[in-house]
Amino acid sequence: MKKKHDPQPPERGLIKSLFLLFLLFSLDAKADLWIKNNTVKQGDIIIITGLYLEFDKNYSFLDKCSINFQGHNYKFFKDIVNKDQGFQYITRLATTPLSNIGKEKILVKCPLGEKIFYVNIQKEDFPIQHIKLSKEKSSLQASEKELTTVKNILQTKSPYKLWDNSAWIKPSSAYISTNYGLRRTYNGVLAEDYFHKGYDFAGKAGSAVKAPANAKVILVGKEKNGFTIHGNSIFLDHGQGIITVYLHLSEVLVLEGQSVKQGDIIGKVGDSGIATGAHLHFGLYVNGLSINPESWFK
Repeated sequence: MKKKHDPQPPERGLIKSLFLLFLLFSLDAKADLWIKNNTVKQGDIIIITGLYLEFDKNYSFLDKCSINFQGHNYKFFKDIVNKDQGFQYITRLATTPLSNIGKEKILVKCPLGEKIFYVNIQKEDFPIQHIKLSKEKSSLQASEKELTTVKNILQTKSPYKLWDNSAWIKPSSAYISTNYGLRRTYNGVLAEDYFHKGYDFAGKAGSAVKAPANAKVILVGKEKNGFTIHGNSIFLDHGQGIITVYLHLSEVLVLEGQSVKQGDIIGKVGDSGIATGAHLHFGLYVNGLSINPESWFK
């Protein structure tokens, strides 16, 4: 007959719980969260990291925290630092050319308390570009389905980082004809609340478009299926709220659900959708907000 184990005395469980709470509060007093960059320019990201907990690999109190910054909500993602020791946590907060400048508050709310960071957002000067569209192109409008589909897919927040820590490669070998953040006029009219959400690579029609880092294809849009503005397009999920987009393609060479590696050819440059000529529009998004891709290629 198996010997029955005596149930754990209730006081022992209480002592363990109190010890965990004591340790967590002790960690908080030692600044278990760090902000990596508290001065940024419009379009940059802000990174906050959290301590991994060696004493209990499965206890992830930072998973239950919420981060509020400039009206947007974020969460911590778990990064495996060492499988034998535990985890580190990270969140990336987005700024854009439309972000408020000056001193801004970041509020981290956790089950065991709150922490406040302050960041200084500096104004970046973005130029104005004047675009002339043909009557055919200027009359095009996005359907509600196209806009809703893209908006929803940019909110994807899969938990694990798919890329490694090396620099990303550029998706096209062509030169960048239009930079991130600039304002535009179309046929002489300034586009209100608009900024260019990425890079335009002036590639020749049919030239290769490559995945800049490991990812999963989460959406393929086709001009013939109603992607009037974006044209033939690909949306890649790199994990942890990081999405890249590839617009105006002549051909799409991947399928939804497919995994891609850095350097894989995923499509070809074209002029589908609203485009004045053959080029690749590349965009990088964090939690649905368009950020400056520059630092990711360094």
